[in-house]
Amino acid sequence: MVIRPGYAERHWTMTSWTDQGIRDKVGASHLPLSDLINAVLAAGMVLERVTECGGAVPLVLSLRARVSAA
Repeated sequence: MVIRPGYAERHWTMTSWTDQGIRDKVGASHLPLSDLINAVLAAGMVLERVTECGGAVPLVLSLRARVSAA
């Protein structure tokens, strides 16, 4: 697994490691994983499950969250 310089930066990018997706065509907003999870928590959600899939280097991250009852 390679984590390139700039991983912790927050920016819009069209840089991609493959031409099989949409990131190199329309772009994506890059956030470190901690920013993504903290945004869910700051919105008052409670994380129930986090999964990754796609091989040795995950291609998909999914989160299941619910609105906090408190």
